Amino acid sequence: DNLKMHGFNVKNDTNDLHLSLANINYINKDNKKFDTEIEYKPSISTLKVNRIELWKISNNRRETLIQTYPLKTIYSKEARTKIRQVLDDFQPDVCHINNFNYQLTPSIIVEIQKWRKETGKNCRIVFTAHDYQLVCPNHMCNNPNTHENCEKCLGGHFLNCTKGKCIHGSTAKSAVGTMEAEFWKLKGTYKYIDAMICCSHFMKEKLDSNPLFAKKTIALHNFIDKVEWKNTEKKDYVLYFGRFSEEKGIGTLIDVCKSLPDVPFIFAGTGPLEDQIEGIPNIKNVGFQTGEDLEKLIREARFSIYPSEWYE
Repeated sequence: DNLKMHGFNVKNDTNDLHLSLANINYINKDNKKFDTEIEYKPSISTLKVNRIELWKISNNRRETLIQTYPLKTIYSKEARTKIRQVLDDFQPDVCHINNFNYQLTPSIIVEIQKWRKETGKNCRIVFTAHDYQLVCPNHMCNNPNTHENCEKCLGGHFLNCTKGKCIHGSTAKSAVGTMEAEFWKLKGTYKYIDAMICCSHFMKEKLDSNPLFAKKTIALHNFIDKVEWKNTEKKDYVLYFGRFSEEKGIGTLIDVCKSLPDVPFIFAGTGPLEDQIEGIPNIKNVGFQTGEDLEKLIREARFSIYPSEWYE
């Protein structure tokens, strides 16, 4: 119910977990500011929430704080202010947005729509989907705990994210993900997007599970710059370049490297699983590479390997 924004507790009787909106700053009719926990009273005229705290009941029935998140991961007034400055200055005909959730937040879409309405500017909003974020709060359509592909949230059933602890295996983080998805679904903000570019027909099919998106999606594969062929002397290594993360299949690739100790591998990139690469004798991590340096690595490799584990 829009996070019960006008109350201060959201209870879930099934797992004894409730969400509270905390660290409240408000201005009463006397214009006196407070920065303490408050009780909701009708005299409050303005309420500003800047943090979400998640609590659980411990064995002795005391409430224990288990996680805290800034509200701006869901809604960002700062992002709205800054995007408005850009809109007023640049007067764009097209706003092309990518990966906006949790950082810029969909707040920017709200501001772009407000600007379009106020100025009469026929500016189109184009969104390129790089993952399943708009239909799956953990963006992967895969449960990281069971490592099984999952479509339970498709159709707007985002509570399944919390039930499955689908964001980093954490109930708290998953609850915030559910709240973010439900909040923007209830506001109907995504209806202001004019077109959604999907990098595959498979991704388009999943986004089309939302009838609103089905009218907007376009399948358009990623493109690359043309590179002229050069005869290059090969060197004795296998190359992986990209992000060191679970969905890229790094864990599986590391197991392969360990099982082939006589085969040299070069890893070019960075990411959360970088520590797992260290100490493996036949893996050389050269870090993040771009431009001619990366091109040289690719040309000289025996071959490059792409072990991604992605629902596609």
